[in-house]
Amino acid sequence: MSENQLAIIAGGGSLSDVIIETARKKGWNVTVFAIGDLNITKNQNISLIEMNRLDIGRIFQTLKSRKIKNICMVGYIPRPNSLKDYLNLRYLNVQTLSVLFKSIGILRGGDASLFKKINSLLEKRGYKIIGASEIAPNLTLKRGLYSSKSVSKVEFENIKKAKQCAEMTGYLDIGQAVIVKNGRVLAIEAAEGTDVMLERVTCLGRISTKRGGVILKSAQINQDERVDMPTIGPNTIKNIVKANLSGIAITADNVIVLDFQKVIEMIEDNNLYFIVI
Repeated sequence: MSENQLAIIAGGGSLSDVIIETARKKGWNVTVFAIGDLNITKNQNISLIEMNRLDIGRIFQTLKSRKIKNICMVGYIPRPNSLKDYLNLRYLNVQTLSVLFKSIGILRGGDASLFKKINSLLEKRGYKIIGASEIAPNLTLKRGLYSSKSVSKVEFENIKKAKQCAEMTGYLDIGQAVIVKNGRVLAIEAAEGTDVMLERVTCLGRISTKRGGVILKSAQINQDERVDMPTIGPNTIKNIVKANLSGIAITADNVIVLDFQKVIEMIEDNNLYFIVI
């Protein structure tokens, strides 16, 4: 086994390319399993294996044949409706069948619960889970105000309420984001994701045409931060503007910010506040 071998299981989102390139530059010998219709940048320095959907058998066979023990999971990977959806006779073996049968209970529950169970299953088989933030620690932020626009007293109250709500929904393993305006919870992220939640709030614009409110994005209380780490980027800011919110708050050290310079530029251009709490 080569200690510098790393398998990156890449799902949807913009984070995959960043992590792949950073890992490569740090000297990892990278094998990428690209799940779904992804535009992973092809590079002669990585081994790219493309899959229409998650193929557990093929992944385990490849990990074994290449003696890879380090795994990083990046982006959203849709879970199966049933284990039958992911059975592929070509790659089935005793080890894979064992994992599949033990995965039946894993499919139940929210994402935080799902990834904790997956990690436990992998670690019991000798694999090491490496978080995206361990590969690229500069993608998270420390506490502070990152915008020219300050946070008003009203908005601080909105942030406080959003944080309280996020803590409660985190215990229930529901989602990673909450939107509060005028002291009223407008939306809680569930399985649909942050962007769709923001679209819902945009449709609620008739409640108040006056700009205001915050979206808070944070890691869940029981979340394994090595996988499924909350992420924001330019597209998040674009949707915040459409939803007519005043700003965004994220929690320190556990939310990934993609394309930081572009995010700050959009924050300033749209006179939003951006605070890390």
